[in-house]
Amino acid sequence: MLKLTIDGIEVEVEEGTTLLAATQKVGADVPTLCDSKALEPYGACRMCLVEVEGQKPKASCHTPAQAGMVVSTTSNRLERIRRNIVEMVVSDHPLECLGCAANNRCELQAVAADVGFRKVRYEAPAQHHPAPDFSHPFLKLDMDKCIACARCVRVCDEVQGSFILGMAGRGYDMKVIAGNDTGFEEADCRSCGQCAVECPVGAIMDRAVVSDGLPDRVVNTTCAYCGVGCSLNVHVKDDQVTMIEPSPQGSANRGHACVKGRFAHEYSRSGDRLTSPLMRTEDGTFREASWDEALDFVATRLTEIKAAHGPEAFAAISSSRCTNEENYLAQKFTRVVMGTNSIDNCSRVCHSPSAFGLGKSLGTGAGTNSFEDIEHTDCVLLVGANPTEAHPVYGARIKQAVLGGAKLVVLDPRRTELAKLADVHLALNPGSNVAVVNAMQHVVLKEGLIDASFIAAHTDGFEEYAKTFDDLTPEWAETLSGVPADQIREAARTYATAGNALILWGLGVTEAGHGSNTVFGLINLGLMTGNMGRLGTGTNPIRGQNNVQGASDVGALPNVFSDYRPVGDPVARQEHRDIWGVEPPSDAGLTIPDMFDAAHSGRLKAMWITAEDVAQSDPNTEHVVGALEALELLVVQEIFLSETAKLAHVVFPGATFLEKDGTFVNSDRRIQRVRHALPVLGAARRDLDIYQLVAERMGADLGFGSPPDPAKVMDEIAALSPLWRGVSYERLQGDAAFLQWPCESADDPGTAIVHEGGAFLSGKAHFRAVPWQEPGELPDDEFPMFLTTGRQLFHYNVGTQTRRSSLMQLDTAKSERVRIHPKDARRLSIHDGETVRVVSRRGHIDVEAQVTRATKPGTVFMTFHFPETRTNLLLSSAADEYTQCPEYKVSAVRLEKAAS
Repeated sequence: MLKLTIDGIEVEVEEGTTLLAATQKVGADVPTLCDSKALEPYGACRMCLVEVEGQKPKASCHTPAQAGMVVSTTSNRLERIRRNIVEMVVSDHPLECLGCAANNRCELQAVAADVGFRKVRYEAPAQHHPAPDFSHPFLKLDMDKCIACARCVRVCDEVQGSFILGMAGRGYDMKVIAGNDTGFEEADCRSCGQCAVECPVGAIMDRAVVSDGLPDRVVNTTCAYCGVGCSLNVHVKDDQVTMIEPSPQGSANRGHACVKGRFAHEYSRSGDRLTSPLMRTEDGTFREASWDEALDFVATRLTEIKAAHGPEAFAAISSSRCTNEENYLAQKFTRVVMGTNSIDNCSRVCHSPSAFGLGKSLGTGAGTNSFEDIEHTDCVLLVGANPTEAHPVYGARIKQAVLGGAKLVVLDPRRTELAKLADVHLALNPGSNVAVVNAMQHVVLKEGLIDASFIAAHTDGFEEYAKTFDDLTPEWAETLSGVPADQIREAARTYATAGNALILWGLGVTEAGHGSNTVFGLINLGLMTGNMGRLGTGTNPIRGQNNVQGASDVGALPNVFSDYRPVGDPVARQEHRDIWGVEPPSDAGLTIPDMFDAAHSGRLKAMWITAEDVAQSDPNTEHVVGALEALELLVVQEIFLSETAKLAHVVFPGATFLEKDGTFVNSDRRIQRVRHALPVLGAARRDLDIYQLVAERMGADLGFGSPPDPAKVMDEIAALSPLWRGVSYERLQGDAAFLQWPCESADDPGTAIVHEGGAFLSGKAHFRAVPWQEPGELPDDEFPMFLTTGRQLFHYNVGTQTRRSSLMQLDTAKSERVRIHPKDARRLSIHDGETVRVVSRRGHIDVEAQVTRATKPGTVFMTFHFPETRTNLLLSSAADEYTQCPEYKVSAVRLEKAAS
């Protein structure tokens, strides 16, 4: 700490604090234009000049405070300098304030008023006119208003990490350019919109600000796309969303958002939204029905099926897109009203191996550390994840950490953006994760890179586990993975010798051949090197959907209640009995794959599916569709007539996240509020209400009022969940408020690092040897190539929301493509843009080819965002042996010319 005097007030600040920050601490109002709290000091505008006794005026934004300084923030000289600076800026700025969309929100306007500027003395001020084709699909660009502060350029560099903007020219000719002055799309702009957030004037703005004006209200909520959990401010006018901006208070996103969170919101008022119940007619078409008719029909049929076939004839699938409170009601309805544990959610087909492995090894099924740890790690081991596309805000933070000096090791068959930045990129074959991770463990063990004291103090099973690795050499792994043995050794050493090393993984682990075993192997790596329980370390899945963590946390699983308490646990059963007033079912229920098999066999008669398009998103599409068609009753709760809804007997119209209240849990256990910004559209209803209304007609009460109060639902979740006991809506008041579980009491601030200091929730952490097993399917002479699947930046899962948004105007978002390496394309005489046929053992699809070096030879890549393409038709039903998570990432295919 050091002391200095500012405007006669003595102040104490930390060493390294800028003079500008020090002046703000005493309440001084020093004007700025190029400064931003989100960015590094720049010192371009010089508006922030202050006087320092015995020195020339200093730009306070980048001058560090020094002990004994005597600083003045106001003087006649400073006022004259600041007015002159404003005059120079305004001399090249259109004076059209009343007609400008930034009027009354323009920082230049505010600074000009603050310094007393009134008019320009220059008779013919210069105007710079950018090229007319300098445009952006989502932003309004009026670059005549640019003041060359470079905040847009710097945020693109320092936050997003895209480096597509720059400054060209000098003096009055200085301008912002994209790429090599080619334009935004050509420069591969990620359309995060941060340049508009940072622009202090009206040069770069969201188009809605220009076209729609000021909102009636601004509502803070949590994004419903990926698992980052960005806090968003929703601007509403006349009950329409005009614009969404990232909240600067957001703990997970820190004022940042991605293209989907900012711009893909039009679906909430899309013309094809479901707004009234639908019932299937005898000829197979749908007709609109009243709520009473549809609810009565469903309640009657469920009662009849339960009476005739027993509780096990019913199963439910809840949704990671819904709130914690809605998922809790879905599982409570299933257990209390229907009397079965057959409730599951889409984590089954994405991150169930993560929850299983973390729970077995460490004591709880969630990641160990927080997003903030990325700024404090020395090495990132990134396995089977492409966060700059699938989790762009967190992906940008990873990128910034690597650019700042952290080592990066990537295991991925594709040459992703982060793989290009990696110190070591292991381009392994799909399905060979376990082999490579085992070989890395072999290297760490054999080269003595372990933390013996940590192992002895905080783990068990190490000796037996270590005996299993003698033959699992990098050379052995090379024969299975295609990765050179020396690269595997380099990757293992890079991770094991870093001071603080962090492991992150995605769906390329959990959906790629024995995912649970890969998770166990990654946890083993963390344990044997002591990279657990402290800042910048840990083992962390990057969860796919907005509430895939929370849906499982609150008990929408067939074998556990909320907080992962086994359905057979006597204490948990007694607590549930006391609160629910009924005896909970004790036998584990059906998982999602089990449900489809049971429907085919005739054991399962009825299903209720909420906000999940399993007929589009699950593998082996024909098997799934056949199962749904075999049911006596299929109830689907959706916002659009999805592929699954088209097979239903009754469709209930649900609400979007913009129309409901509740909470989500993001990928790092952060519980955040969801607040309604819009009224529910038409006669649609909140998912909470629908469960309660059906329960009432079946003679039950879920216990939270009618309509249910989400706050009361959370109170019951907390009462039945030891690690959530301190969670309540009262503690989640205020914009961007959050709690991270474990949060065990009302005065518990929450937990950023689980198992801190080696205090594992399981007592001691457990090592677990993982045998090598081949994936369910490998290429052969008939199907000689790997197919792996994933997401792209501009879409989300099956594209229900994003395909009904302005994102569809982008060429890269309009249709599916199969990505193929140039070597394979030449061998097969396939040309870029040509329609080809992709054939697997399950069927075939025709799709446009994209020739790219982003995928390795012998492997092709597709997404599953487009229902018309039906990518998942190609995939097998092979699944993880512990969790039944499907192997989306490993299928054998061949490519051939499409039939003319």
